[in-house]
This record gives sequence, C-alpha cells and structure tokens, in this order.
Amino acid sequence: MHVNLMPTNKMIVYDATVYRKSRLTYPKGVPCVPFRFNNTNLTLQDCFAHSMEYDIETNQVRPLKVTADPWCSSGGLAPDGTLVSTGGWNDGNKTVRYIRDSCSDCDWREHNDIFQEPRWYATQHILANGDFIVIGGRGAFSYEFVPKEGQISEKAYYLPLLYETTDFFAENNLYPFVYLIPDGNIFVFSNYRSILLNPTTNKVVKTFPILLGGSRNYPASGMAALLPIRFDYNNFSINAIKVEVIVCGGNSPDAFVKALNKQGFLPALQDCARMIITDPNPLWDIEMMPSRRTLGDALNLPNGQILFINGAQNGTGAWWNAEEPNLTPVIYSPDKPKGQRFKVLNPNTIARMYHSSSAVLPSGKIWVGGSNPHDTYKDVDKYPTETRVQAFYPPYLDPNLDKFRPLIIQESSDKKLRYKVKFETQFSIQEGDKLTDDDIKVTMYSPPFTTHGFSMNQRLLVLKSEDIVEVEKGVSYKISSMAPPFAEVAPPGYYLLFVVHRGVPSKGMWVQI
Repeated sequence: MHVNLMPTNKMIVYDATVYRKSRLTYPKGVPCVPFRFNNTNLTLQDCFAHSMEYDIETNQVRPLKVTADPWCSSGGLAPDGTLVSTGGWNDGNKTVRYIRDSCSDCDWREHNDIFQEPRWYATQHILANGDFIVIGGRGAFSYEFVPKEGQISEKAYYLPLLYETTDFFAENNLYPFVYLIPDGNIFVFSNYRSILLNPTTNKVVKTFPILLGGSRNYPASGMAALLPIRFDYNNFSINAIKVEVIVCGGNSPDAFVKALNKQGFLPALQDCARMIITDPNPLWDIEMMPSRRTLGDALNLPNGQILFINGAQNGTGAWWNAEEPNLTPVIYSPDKPKGQRFKVLNPNTIARMYHSSSAVLPSGKIWVGGSNPHDTYKDVDKYPTETRVQAFYPPYLDPNLDKFRPLIIQESSDKKLRYKVKFETQFSIQEGDKLTDDDIKVTMYSPPFTTHGFSMNQRLLVLKSEDIVEVEKGVSYKISSMAPPFAEVAPPGYYLLFVVHRGVPSKGMWVQI
C-alpha cells in the first residue's frame, strides 16, 4: 500500500495493521504485538509483520514492526535520509513514525498523539527548510507542520479549500496533490480546484482556474506529477523557472457512491490537463490519454518522460469499487507536440488496482507491487490479493541501446552538492565519439513516497550542464553541472542523479544536497 525507496537501495513497504494478518511473520525472538479483540477485554497477539525492508538487489525482505495503524497514511524522506511517516487510521491517525534503515536491525520509532487533528488520507510534503507540512485527511479541513521528533504539533490551520471541495459522502478531495514551487509557496490541488498557499504567512495567495470534467483526488483517484523542472536554459532566478503540473484521469463526482451502492462502475476519465503554475495567467490545457485510468501512478522517469502505470478503467478507489484493470502502461513525452506525446507500451498480465504502488529504481527499472481490493487477504477471487512483485522495463532499457548508455564512474564523481555551485560527474560510454553538450543531460530525481496513486515529494530536475571534457579518448568523459539554485526548487536531501545520453539514462547515483 505504501512504498518509498531509501538511499540505502532498500524499499520501505508497509500496509494496514487493522486485520492483524499478513504473509510475513516476525522472526523468532521478536515479541508479538498485543491487541484487544474487537474492542473487548480479550487480549490476543499479533505475530504478523505489517511493514518490511525490501532489498532491490537481492529481493530479500526483513520484517519491521509498526504498531500504530499506518493504513492510508502519508510520508517522505527527510534531508538525512530518514523516512518520516504521518497519520493513518484509528490509533495511528495522529502518529508520526521514523525509520532510517542504516543498520541491520533499524526499525520504526513511533510517537502517538502528535497532531491536533486526525491525518487519514492526508498528503505530506517537504519544505525548503527540510521540515514537512501535512495537508488534509478525512474530516480534517486543515494542515499542520510536523514538529521535531517527540514534540507535539502546536496548531492545525484551517484551509477552506478542503471543506469547499468535499463532495457529499464521496469526498473526492483526499490525498490532495501538493507541490512546493520556486517562490516558496505550496500548490494544493483538491478535487477540481487549486490554490497557492504561503506556508509562512498561512495565507492563500492565488486561486487557479477550475479544472472541469470530474473529480481528481481520492477516491476518484486521478494521477498528478510535475513536468521536469529545467535549468538548462540559464533560468536560475525565481521568476524565470517554469513549473508545470499535469493532472490525469479520475472519475465523476458520483462514481464512488454508485460503486459503493452496487449501481455499477462508471468509466474513469480519459483526459490529461497541463497548467503552468508559475505563469501570471495560468490556464488548463487538455489532451486525451490512450485509455481511461483511475488508481494509476504517474512517475517521472530519469530521461524526462512520465510513465502512467497501474490502475483501472472503471470505478474508483475503496474496496470492491473498481473493474476492468488498466493493464497497459503509457509513456508521456511532455516536450513533443500535442497529439504526439503518448506511447502505448506492452501490457501487464497482473491486475494492479486498488492499493497497488510503483517506484523508480536506480537501475531505471520500475518496481511494481501490490493490489488488494479486499478488506483482508483473498487468494481465490477475480482480483486476488497480490503479493507478487514485478520489474517493468521502460523502452530506454532496450539492450540494443546499451552501447549508448552512460555509466557513471562514482569514485570520480561529486556526491555532496551545494546550491548554485558547480560539480563534476565522470562517466563512460561504449560509443561516445564526438559527444557535444547537447547530447548529454544531467537529471536529479527525488524518490517519492507513493500510495493510492500519488507520489508525494516527487520531482525531476534537468540541470544546467556544460564543458564536456574527454578524460580517456572515446571512452570516458567529465561533465560540469550547476547544482540547483536554492532549496525551494530542490528541497534538501537525497536525490538520484542520472546522466542521460540522447534519451538513454545511466544508472542513478545517490547524491545529497
């Protein structure tokens, strides 16, 4: 249900605790978790793990212990590489959890009753100072700032947008789409409306045009991503940096209620809408995807493309509420002319619908897992509980492209970056004769926390790079890049850095800024 790639090349994965069952048990010697059965005085023992550390190199897992229910929670990587998880359900709805998997026995640290209001289906986003803001949640028309570990949140700030965009019973404004933009304000998209929020003054500073056509947030469950933020045009000032959002899919405002009442599964939306957030007079620009999609993921790929993957073609989020899985991934190339941006890829054979997730790996592969449209484990069903994990290979991993693929020489490359300071990356290419500055791009990717079709804190930066120097004739090269100019465009923390040769990315190297 929830995944985040860590700078250790491990995935932290977790699910709900409420049903006290999983397919992974605690190892011998680890105490089980006592719990009261159905609010009675009967105490039972939960010996199942509801979180794990997954090694992306070996496919081995290590059980982790999470006790305050993180069902439908939010999260993100702190600047030091700690995963900070917020909210959840029941005893976990005001909890903040921390894990830094830098040791063989590291585990979750949990602090309960931290927030002023419950944060179930909320969105968490990192700020320029490295702190987190948590926005929304079921019945919480407000936002709060995550305090220092162990401290209590001082205040919940009312946000009228969340109340005003709540559809009766269906809501459709949960897991709002949230992004930090260069002027330090926060873009918040809820259901069909969006604003800019100043997190310092707590004032709404801009209201954007309404996006017509349907509902976009959970449970209608559309997708959203920022287009690559580019610095390769000498655009380093706040006013020169363009930030554009894309919102795709979802469903009608009443689709959730109709599915819940067994009145049928309405077709998901098929449109995509782009808007330049930083434009003085922003407008939505609409185009159509090759197929309808709800419950899908939108992932920034290291070469600047966006991958739409997973989801369904009918229905919404929530148990038993979707039909007709969308098995076909789609690549979106934002720089191509309108009408030529979508490319349909080979279909999956496994339905990845409600409670599925995906993640970009350092190799450029896509980690795909989950899908459980039931309230517990079901092995025999039209859409069974899915615990198989897959690797999806985007087109840039075609073996025929390997001779053009850069290989970062990490021991000769800078890994500690400073804002607006040049750094060097050394790489080799099998067939790299006559490379020019235009042939090579250097990108930085912020690995997101992904759940319920939204990848929180995700962004891809295209750096200003120049001065390719041949280190060994026809074999290895060195390129100079300018680090991002300030923290509002690249919040402090860990990023995957890629060298991209004419659309073919290297494996990623972890850097920290």
